Amino acid sequence: MFLTSNEVNAQQIQPTETDTVTIRIVGSMADSRFVPAEIEIRKGDLLKFIVEEGVHTVTAYHPDNRRPIGIPEEAESFDSDILQKGEVWFYQPNVAGEYNYFCRPHERMGHKGKFIVR
Repeated sequence: MFLTSNEVNAQQIQPTETDTVTIRIVGSMADSRFVPAEIEIRKGDLLKFIVEEGVHTVTAYHPDNRRPIGIPEEAESFDSDILQKGEVWFYQPNVAGEYNYFCRPHERMGHKGKFIVR
């Protein structure tokens, strides 16, 4: 499940701090990165991606995004579309496994991340 900040408000989802994990998106060009770049979470935790600088995406390694699959086969592909500084994007994985993702504008510069769902 993935949601924008407006959809979260509309659906009245109010996660607690214990089940919301924040990933910061910082930098521009060659210094672009997800912080943390790798993290382990529990099934059902809500990931909150916050863009602090630049223009970025949160995009799954998946054939839907013209890449080899890098998430569990049972999981739904995801792509945040372009996010600007100050925007927030949410994703809630419900399938255990390893999820590899990238930023479309900065993938060639190494802007990649991974989360493992237990």
